[in-house]
Amino acid sequence: MLFLLNVGQRRVQQWIDARSVDSAGVSAAQAGVLFYLLHHDDALVGEVGAALQLSPSSMTGLANRMVSAGLLTRRADATDGRATRLRVSAAGHKAIARAREVLAELNDLLHDDFSEAELRVVARWLGNLQKRFPADGQ
Repeated sequence: MLFLLNVGQRRVQQWIDARSVDSAGVSAAQAGVLFYLLHHDDALVGEVGAALQLSPSSMTGLANRMVSAGLLTRRADATDGRATRLRVSAAGHKAIARAREVLAELNDLLHDDFSEAELRVVARWLGNLQKRFPADGQ
């Protein structure tokens, strides 16, 4: 099961990256940041990284690239000048709209040939992975 899960995750990630860069203009990781910020506007860089399970250095590099690409804006936190907050820019909102199209195509592929009952079992199994193996490793 672990082998199938690992290979499946890598193939889906490759599919997303290939489609996302071509049609959405952003990588899967960048889309993850944009979607998170869409619902958590003005979040701290560390909050975004924790939500996406990225190391602080990975999140900082990703945020820097996204700011340089014009997808995000950043500002110093009002209470802690060392902390940085992120917001989706106008270009980032356009990228979100394009990324949604890619995700709709992916969801169609993932659901194809499965009944609703089968998909509920898969969703329950994947949800249990998160419960049994929490992000904090405990």
